[in-house]
Amino acid sequence: MFFALSKLLAFLLKPLMIIGLLAMYSLWTKSPSRRRRALVALLSLFLLFTNRWIVSQCAHAWETGHLRPQDIRRPYEVGILLGGYVDFMSNAPDSILSLQRGNRLLTALDLYKTGKVRRLLLSGGSGRLLGTEPVEARVVRGYLHRLGVPDSAIMVEDNSRNTYENARYSKALLDSLLPNAHCLLITSAWHMRRAEGCFVKAGVSCQPFGTDYFSEKTNGNVLLWLEPSWGALMKWDCLLKEWVGWWVYRAKGYL
Repeated sequence: MFFALSKLLAFLLKPLMIIGLLAMYSLWTKSPSRRRRALVALLSLFLLFTNRWIVSQCAHAWETGHLRPQDIRRPYEVGILLGGYVDFMSNAPDSILSLQRGNRLLTALDLYKTGKVRRLLLSGGSGRLLGTEPVEARVVRGYLHRLGVPDSAIMVEDNSRNTYENARYSKALLDSLLPNAHCLLITSAWHMRRAEGCFVKAGVSCQPFGTDYFSEKTNGNVLLWLEPSWGALMKWDCLLKEWVGWWVYRAKGYL
């Protein structure tokens, strides 16, 4: 039930869904004053959700895991890579791995290739409520094999559907294979607060390593902040879901 409700809440909190509901209400209501207020709210939210500066500042205040590869002096026994980065909706050929948040996977692979982590633990099953999709961790294991990563360096946790289960099932796998392992937790920086909290609560000692940052630099082009951005809208989609998820997890005792 919790899994289904979390998916429904994430659907209703999408910025485009909120804007769409306001648009439908403005067409439905017969009151001119209510229609006017709905249109003002719609326009205000559109300007808010498409502004790159606002979402960048919010993301910067929220993101954690600011660790650089050069700061890692002692190799970690395991790099725990959380799922949710493969795009199974893409119509790409089966031999091509389509990525939504590819920086997670590329960073984990780079950390392994440069000796910063000795093994990769792929944590992620299928998180779909409706329909079917391949099990992410298994697909990524095959992809890493093609890139030359031996099976001995890959651990697979393929049952989890959300962050709480990532931590719970990864803990069980580590206890059975590498108890008390020195771990590096790899996920998007905007997701790290909730992820780290779940892993600490589960009893996994890990150092956070953030990837896929939403916060941006202007590189001298301040006019960039004034340009409406579809990308900003998509970042808000993730941030709103993440903030509500953090509070729900805290209320449930997962953090």
